[in-house]
Amino acid sequence: MLTDLLKMLTAHILGDFVLQPKSWVDKRKTKIQYLLYHVAVHAGLLILFFINDLAGNWQNILFLVAAHLAIDSLKIGWEQRCPSNPARIFLIDQVLHLASIFGVYFFTHPEVFKTMTADISANHVMLYLIAILLIVFVIPIGIRIFFSKWNKESEFNIKRKETLFDAGTIIGIIERAMILGFILMDFMEGVGFLLAAKSIFRFGDLTNAKDTKFTEYVLIGTLLSFGLGMLVAIALKHALNII
Repeated sequence: MLTDLLKMLTAHILGDFVLQPKSWVDKRKTKIQYLLYHVAVHAGLLILFFINDLAGNWQNILFLVAAHLAIDSLKIGWEQRCPSNPARIFLIDQVLHLASIFGVYFFTHPEVFKTMTADISANHVMLYLIAILLIVFVIPIGIRIFFSKWNKESEFNIKRKETLFDAGTIIGIIERAMILGFILMDFMEGVGFLLAAKSIFRFGDLTNAKDTKFTEYVLIGTLLSFGLGMLVAIALKHALNII
């Protein structure tokens, strides 16, 4: 049963990332035939993978091909309206593709879905959701508010504007997510390695900057991010054991 899911995922990866030339990606924005070529490749891959049981899978293949055409058509429209957000569009596009694949799989194998969800606790799901929301949304806002008292210092702000837009926020989210994973896996060494790695990368910047205020800003931000990330992770781990 799992083989069907792996076949669909493999066909998607090959069709979207291996067998799609960059020229097709560029040209399909203005010439629909390149979009159709791309969808035809997906159809061919699915037929190839399910060649031994086409009679039992032709409806699934037809649905996935139609879904792929619809999703990629929407993506082209999004790219034309929001050309400044390619990463977000790419992420949404892939999530929709994966959702269609998993949707087909669980629809055709309902027993697998029941087995997977039988032992899932709604309380545990909510705890994970709360932790993710804290890491991605709440903590960045809290840190931003904490640093707002220094926003009036023009020299300090100039130094901050020399970095990539929102890079610090994105780095913080990634590092807190990694901390959450390390602590849930009882791999505390990973947290130490992450802190050491970040310190090494930052050392050159801080040394070259020769700016005490900026150094203090980075150190405070790092310690706040790590500390709050560890607090959320440890609290989640204990809550999961209690509930």
